[in-house]
Amino acid sequence: MKRRPGMVLAVRLIFVLSLSVLVYSVVQVVKAPLEARQALKDWDKKREEASARPPGAEEHPLPADMMAEYPGQTTTPSYVEGEIIGKIFFPSLNKKAAILEGTESPQLKKGAGHSIGSAAIGTSGNSVLAGHRDTVFRRLGELRAKDRIELETANGRFVYEVTGSTIVDAKERGAIQASREATLTLITCYPFSYVGSAPDRYLLSATLISRDSPEEKSE
Repeated sequence: MKRRPGMVLAVRLIFVLSLSVLVYSVVQVVKAPLEARQALKDWDKKREEASARPPGAEEHPLPADMMAEYPGQTTTPSYVEGEIIGKIFFPSLNKKAAILEGTESPQLKKGAGHSIGSAAIGTSGNSVLAGHRDTVFRRLGELRAKDRIELETANGRFVYEVTGSTIVDAKERGAIQASREATLTLITCYPFSYVGSAPDRYLLSATLISRDSPEEKSE
């Protein structure tokens, strides 16, 4: 029995289509893992490029207008902008950094910056320190309530205890409030692993629990 040309053509077409589907499936099975690995490589490269950028290249940790005014603050720091004024140490993180006066790029490349206009460290009022999330304040999010923060200046050694943290929009005005008590606010860009200019700010609050100053020793 002879096959009709149309039937032969149909069989061949079905065979070709089936073979094409099979080949396509095999290609996708092989291609998918390769694309997934490449995507991971691209992400790692992007992260490396972000980490390699100079600290000053990211958005400023302490935007203008984020600090509320400090009416009635009686303690005025006698620091000179740009000078190293002390050291900050995080016992639970085993990490320390220098503190400089000012929060501009030159200061933040070297350590944490004390915000001009905020209270002097260890005195009544809110002492504000800014730092980059990929350098001195990289692990700030690991601190928890009751953790201690030790600061040292020419005026003595001061120990603060973490009271909490909050996340605010980078454009939020007056997010850092004044205080009559001796408090400390650490601020950095957030999220910590964000690639590019971070949209938020991470604020860590602490209160002074002890001081060891030269004046007290002489009394």
